[in-house]
Order: sequence, then structure tokens, then C-alpha cells
Amino acid sequence: MSTNDPELYFAEDGAPRSGLFGDIYYSLQDGLSESHAVFLSGCHMPDVWQGKSDFSLLELGFGTGLNIAAVMQLWAQTRAPGAHLHIFSVEGFLMSAEDAGKALANWPELADFTQGLLAQWPKQRRGFHYMDFPQSGVSLTLGLMEVRDALTQWQGGADAVFLDGFSPALNPGMWGEDVLALIATKVRPGARLATFTVAGFVRRGLQAAGFEIEKHPGFGRKRERLEAVFAGEVVTRPERPRKLAIIGAGIAGCALVHQARGLGLDVDLYDSDGVGSGASGNRAALVTPRLDAGDNEISALFADAFAYAGQLYRCLCPEAIIGEGVLQCEATPRDASRFERIAGQAAFAPEDIELFDAGEAADVPQAKGLTLTTALWLRPQPVLEALLGGVAPIIVKITGFQARPEGGYSLVSNEGASLGPYDAVIFACGEGVFDMDYAARYDLKPVRGQVECVADIAPLESALSWGGYAIPLDGGFLFGATHERDDRGTEVREADRARNLDSLAKAMPKRAARIASGPFQSRASIRVMTRDYLPVVGSVGEGMYVMTGLAARGFCLAPLLAKALLAGIIDVPSVLPVVAESLLNPQRLERASSV
Repeated sequence: MSTNDPELYFAEDGAPRSGLFGDIYYSLQDGLSESHAVFLSGCHMPDVWQGKSDFSLLELGFGTGLNIAAVMQLWAQTRAPGAHLHIFSVEGFLMSAEDAGKALANWPELADFTQGLLAQWPKQRRGFHYMDFPQSGVSLTLGLMEVRDALTQWQGGADAVFLDGFSPALNPGMWGEDVLALIATKVRPGARLATFTVAGFVRRGLQAAGFEIEKHPGFGRKRERLEAVFAGEVVTRPERPRKLAIIGAGIAGCALVHQARGLGLDVDLYDSDGVGSGASGNRAALVTPRLDAGDNEISALFADAFAYAGQLYRCLCPEAIIGEGVLQCEATPRDASRFERIAGQAAFAPEDIELFDAGEAADVPQAKGLTLTTALWLRPQPVLEALLGGVAPIIVKITGFQARPEGGYSLVSNEGASLGPYDAVIFACGEGVFDMDYAARYDLKPVRGQVECVADIAPLESALSWGGYAIPLDGGFLFGATHERDDRGTEVREADRARNLDSLAKAMPKRAARIASGPFQSRASIRVMTRDYLPVVGSVGEGMYVMTGLAARGFCLAPLLAKALLAGIIDVPSVLPVVAESLLNPQRLERASSV
């Protein structure tokens, strides 16, 4: 049995219970009324968020999601226009979506919100899981891990806290003094906290952590409950930026537009050649994670991004998805043991990665490897258009920017025009970054890649990768790609086509021979690479930001990295774990001569 299995069962009264902890998930009298009385009212909602454009909630004990559905409903009914609720909830013992649906069905008045939760319910994996509810102005990040790990990795800044773990008597580890001290490092002065328990060690732990506590009448059979306020001088948060400029209409820029729209931010998008004119404009693309056998912070980042991107594309633009399931073939003798370790990583759901043996893949019968069962192959252009949601890029080449005396920036076009003003500027321009000084400052390198599209009488059964890759298309397939560093040429080259054919022949020799004479539709584009092969995401100066270096993983990484970057710009808790944010920080690559 999994160590994170709550051993859930439904008692004769219909209430869900955890066999592992021997406790109920909510009051037998009325779980929804308990949520309102103990947690929402206990944190003085909705009064506590009136007049705020952003509000952050921390919850320990996601459970059935009932508290979250209740607070989402109240937020949707009372929020200011354009305001956004940012939730971080911790759950180390996740129930299945089926069980959660059975529990939440008791409150049909919450159906609009519970169905939204269930539609994005996570699989059994470890990591950060992301849910978006743009119609309600809500974002939810679930920390699927032990509470100390989750709090340590979450960047914090909560305005309110729900403490709703299982009873302190039955699950004391979640209420430890060190946990309460960690919570204190993750809240803003004046943050309100609510919980159902008045256990002495919980009260003392909260007071030691800096909370001022009060007892109030409890709900149902509980005589008392706690409300608390975190001490300290309440600081007025800076105003949100009024308008942002995004440079580049590839997958990075389009993902930024999508996330900005969900946060209620006003943006202008610029590109010299239009949507998907660069490396995001091939006829097909893979949504696959980078696979690291080390089971480390990097592999966790890619696993989280992979889960989020797939969920987003399936919801936002299912018509863009060509197929699902990608074969990752062994390319070296070491790959067998490496793939076994990857298949066992807790950051992926068990059903997301499976090993396959020789003879099991019709397209490459000699091959062994991994099947990424939920990896997608898709058509990029409709993905980009769906992310833009009707936003049209301004077709002009941006060559620089100027600070304005009154604050903010103006952009400068190649025609000398001044565009703006903007409170913040994000360079997400991929290959265009090499026309800016950021390329030298952060040692960014261009990588040229050429791909080929060709007709074939025998369709591929799946997308596959072996060092090169091939993606099925109607009546044929796309294959490639070359990898030429420090080369910005985008002309089609016969020598590169020959190299792509040689690579294809190593994996599928009969197919390569059959299509060798073409005709081919070839395309070359430029990606951005860093010396540590990780993206560059973050601030590069007051009001200036960069998001580039996504290399070949743009469609996997861009949605999550865009969400994280915008969180930093509007001063709300980052959706990335602390360690992941540091891995992507531009300053890690800054050359000493430019500091």
C-alpha cells in the first residue's frame, strides 16, 4: 500500500473517513456549514479581502477540497472586479477524484466549484500541482507532499491561513511546534488564521510563533475554536502594474499573455513577424519533460510543468492535440538503468511513465525504452492562438527601451518610434534576445534546428524520440532536428536534411529509405540555450524581466514559467518551489564583468 494513501472509506452515515488516521474529514452535522463557521468566518471573510486586488490563502489539509470550494464561491460572489485569489494548500495523503466527487456531491449548491476542482484533480504523485479557475479569479497550487517539505518549498506571503489537518491527537506531526513556526515565516503581518482545535500545545505553538489568539464558540459538538492574527506592522502592498509589454509571440510570449489575462492584467504583445514566426512555428511539437535520473529538483520542476501544460492544453485547445503517448527509445547502453530509475520517480504518476521492451513498439520493433503515456504531440499554431485568446500582436521590431522620468518605460522600435508607456517589460523573444544586450550579459547561445516534413504511405503509430524525433502528421510525419550551436541562419540546408535522414535511418531504416527522395518541406529556426541547459526567468532590473532559454521544451515549460514570472511581477506568492526559482534566476548566469 502506498505510504501516502489515506485509507479512505465511507462510513454508514455517508461521511468520508481516513482509516490511516482514524478521523473524519469534516463535521458529521454539516461539513459546509462547518467550513463557513470555522474557517471563512474565522478569517473574517469576505471583509478581510475587500478592496484588495490580490489575496493569498494558505491551507493545511486539502482533504476533499470542501473548504476551497466554499471559499472560491464566496470569493466569486464578493471580489472586486479583476481581483485574484491565490491559494496554496497542502495534502500529503491525497484521495482519488472519484472519492472526492462522492464526498462533495452532498452540496449541490457548490457544484460549479466542486466540478471545477474535480476536473483538474491531481493524480497520485508528489510535487506541486496547479489548477486555474479564470472565471472565478482563482489560482490553486497543491503541495502534494509532507507538510514540512511543502511549507519549506512554498515561497509564502499568505493573508489568511486555514489549519484543517486531522485532529492533533490523531495526527500530531501536522501540528508540531516547528510546523507552526514555519507557518509564521509564510504569512504577512496582520494575516488571520482559523482552526477547529483549541488544543493546548497548538495554542502555545501559535503564540510562540507570533500569533495573537482568541477562543470562540465552536461548531457542532466542538465547544470552542481558535482565531488568530499574526503580529507585526501591516504594510501597504504596492499597486499592481497597470500595463505590461511582452516582446515575442512564440510559446513563451503567448503563455505570458494567457496567464496575464487570467490575472486581470492589461498587456501589449510585440513581435516583428507575427505569432509563431520563430522556433514555436513548426507544424508539430512535443510536450515532453526533460528526464533526469537523479530524481532531483530539476526533474521535479519538469514533472510539475509537464503535468500542468498537458492539463492546460487538454482543457484550452483539445483540437490542437494530434495524439497522446511518446516513445523515448534507449540511445545508449546506460539508458536501460537510467530509464528504470526515471519510471520509479514519485514526481510522475505511475501510469504516466511505463517501460517497453523490444517487439512492443511497431514503429521501432528493435527498440526498448520508456512510454510517456500522457505526453502530447500537437499543432503549435492553434495552441498559440488559443493562449492569446484574441489578443493580436503588434507587428514591429523592438530594438530597445527607455526609462521615463515619471516612472515606467517606453519601447523603441527599429523605426525610431516610442511605444508605451509600460510599468513593466518582459523579453520573451527567443531568437530576438540576441539583438539585446541580455544575450551577452547572461551568456545566452543560439542553437539552429532544421526539421523535415514528408509524406509517407505508412502512418506512424506514435510520436517517438531516439536522439532525433518523429511526429505523425496527416499523410506523413515531421522529423529532425539538427542542433547547431552559435548559428543563427534560418535558410534550409541540404546538408542538414541529409543529417536528419541519417538520424531517422538509425531508428527506422526501412522508413528512412522509403521517404529518402522526398519531396520535403523543411524549416529552420533558432532556439536559445544557456550553459546549464535551464531557462532564464526573472527580473533583470527594476521593471524589466526576461523569460527565455526554454530550448526544445517550450511547450512543456512555458505555461508554468509564465505563471511564476507574473506572480513575481504582481508581488504574490510564487507558484514555483523555492529551489526551482533559484535554478532559473537570471543572476546565476550573469557574467562577472557585467555585475
